[in-house]
Amino acid sequence: MMEMVKLQKQKAYTYRTEKGEKTHHFKHVIVIPEDVIQELGWKKGQDLSWTIASNKLVLSLSSTEESKNG
Repeated sequence: MMEMVKLQKQKAYTYRTEKGEKTHHFKHVIVIPEDVIQELGWKKGQDLSWTIASNKLVLSLSSTEESKNG
């Protein structure tokens, strides 16, 4: 069964430019259900790679992580 997840936007930090203007920077978070993470065999702290294919975001273990595990 496919569950819905929401894209969340969180303020990461604010700084002032040389002109004194405030600039806000954000990060985006997608919460992946625990059972999906377990099924993939992913562990906390592992590096993930991403690609965009046919207007879809594809996440996978980075090649560095795969070589550590295999």
